[in-house]
Amino acid sequence: MNKRLFKLTEAQLLEWKQEVVNYLASLLPDSNSMGALALVLMNTLKPHFKLKGHLLLQPDMLMTEAHYLRKGLIKLYSLDAQTGEEKIRFIWAAGSIVVLLEAFRERLVNEVLYIELMEDCELVSISNFCMDNIYEEHTVAYKLTEKIRAAETARKDLQTEILQMVDKKMRYCVCKQKFPEFLVNGVWRLSNKEICSFTGITKSTLIEARQLCPDTVST
Repeated sequence: MNKRLFKLTEAQLLEWKQEVVNYLASLLPDSNSMGALALVLMNTLKPHFKLKGHLLLQPDMLMTEAHYLRKGLIKLYSLDAQTGEEKIRFIWAAGSIVVLLEAFRERLVNEVLYIELMEDCELVSISNFCMDNIYEEHTVAYKLTEKIRAAETARKDLQTEILQMVDKKMRYCVCKQKFPEFLVNGVWRLSNKEICSFTGITKSTLIEARQLCPDTVST
């Protein structure tokens, strides 16, 4: 079904919102402060679909929403000033929060970054206006923000480790190990161009790397 024409039922809306609340509660398993926040979130979260290629952020835009990614992949990238090629800085997978925290909180105008859907995605979003009120009334929101920041930093560190590897062919092999969610049944969800950008290798190196670490299914 064309997702542009598909409308979520009331039951699905509640299910998607509850999934976000459950995810946030899992970040603070010992907290007793999630109950009141959960009620607010259920009234402010907005579930929706977006299609592959949609830009959540581009230069000269404000990041006015944060998103829980329920299904799909989303990339953060900039464009090389000389070649115009994408330089992927981060990829969000399902079960994570898609946001640039400082830009979101401080209403900073984005200058060079793009946030683009790599697949059709299921999202649950909240505006920074709503979050302002939540921060004022629920101090637990600050703890959740730090947990979200820590999870993003840990994921960035995995990519940094790959980019620092001297043996560029092994970057491909290690990427498959550290980011198994990028493949389904041995088939990459990333294009060859995106693999090269994420790991900092060339197309020729990618060909050699696939001989060293063959995919389960040829792509």
